[in-house]
Amino acid sequence: MSSNATAMERNIALFSIYKAATSAMPWLPVFFLYFLERVSLGDAVLLGSASYFCVFALEVPSGYFSDRYGRRPTLIFAALMTLVSCALFIVASSFIVLMIAQLMLASRIAFQSGSDSALLYDSLCVLGREDEYTKRETVAQKWSMTALAFSCLLGGALGMVDMRLVYLAGFLAAIITLILSVKFEEPPVGDQQAAGFVSQLRETMKYFSHPLLGWILCFFIVGYSLEHVPYEFYQPYLKLLGETETLGWLSTSSAPLVSGIVISISMFGGAVGAAVSQRLMKRVGLRLILLLSIACQLIIIGGMSLLLHPLMLLLIMFRNFSMSMAHGPMLGAIAPHVSSSQRATFLSVLSLSGRATLAFGLMMLSVLIVGKEALNWVALAQVLGTSVVVGIVALVGLFIWSGQISREFNHKHQ
Repeated sequence: MSSNATAMERNIALFSIYKAATSAMPWLPVFFLYFLERVSLGDAVLLGSASYFCVFALEVPSGYFSDRYGRRPTLIFAALMTLVSCALFIVASSFIVLMIAQLMLASRIAFQSGSDSALLYDSLCVLGREDEYTKRETVAQKWSMTALAFSCLLGGALGMVDMRLVYLAGFLAAIITLILSVKFEEPPVGDQQAAGFVSQLRETMKYFSHPLLGWILCFFIVGYSLEHVPYEFYQPYLKLLGETETLGWLSTSSAPLVSGIVISISMFGGAVGAAVSQRLMKRVGLRLILLLSIACQLIIIGGMSLLLHPLMLLLIMFRNFSMSMAHGPMLGAIAPHVSSSQRATFLSVLSLSGRATLAFGLMMLSVLIVGKEALNWVALAQVLGTSVVVGIVALVGLFIWSGQISREFNHKHQ
């Protein structure tokens, strides 16, 4: 076996471990509670919105950087940004420092997004094993969700002691990520090279004229936005539960641990979703598995909007199942249609579309919340209910459109 082939084999072997390391985010169960200790509710929501807008600004340039200069340097930079952001969160005591840390974390997200999957696919292409891509992505997704689950349990426990400790744990995980990023070898792409930025973007946008890729773009926008509604508003929901008479203990230091447990279970659900995705796709097809993932999110958000009750935590635990179920099949359907020299840019445009939509939505929601003295159930239910209505309209539109291009879904995507 040549040294180049050996290096690609190492890339493939390290990929799932890398995804696990990058998914160790112990701050997830407590980040909103951490914000609320330092800033107002409106400012906390604005921090989330600013993060998405930062990713919006960097998403496509970072994808172009990856296609032009390589996957490995892009992933190394992403790891360094994680280190910086976690260090800032540890010392943050004001809105400004929190904002800078959020922007650094957003930079990490933008530069990693698409580049990791592109590195895997390019490595498989060098070895002539492209047909393994969907399987490798689903395996990596299982590792990712499992790592998220354990890190959220750890984060919840650490949050009971001191919420700054969750970012210290994240800092240590970022060191591991950096080491793995350095160990990757850049996959050779032959004579292919990204064009100038404007030309690259123009050529990439042409892919969305393909019926299936255009539909997947709209699916991702809807699915990504809806998936993050429970993510953004779960912790305020938990806080309101803690204000009820029967669950008053949640308003104490127990809240971070409860949040960690619930989110951890949802991440394990994501691992299950990834595990069953290939078998389920063979039974119901690409079209139905993607539409079902959106329907599941609407059920979760709808339940949260109708009732403030601990039973709704059971629904929230399934948040990651549906989109993890759709992750591998979606990427597997995209890969054969996009060239290596444009793959990271394409995936970045896809991610940008979802993040930009979510950022705009969060900004609109923050306008409703800013100025209120305290979080209340009426305002939260209104936000969640509005999300459900918009989601139902989008799901119906996607269903009708998918019927019009059903022939595209009948192709076998492994």
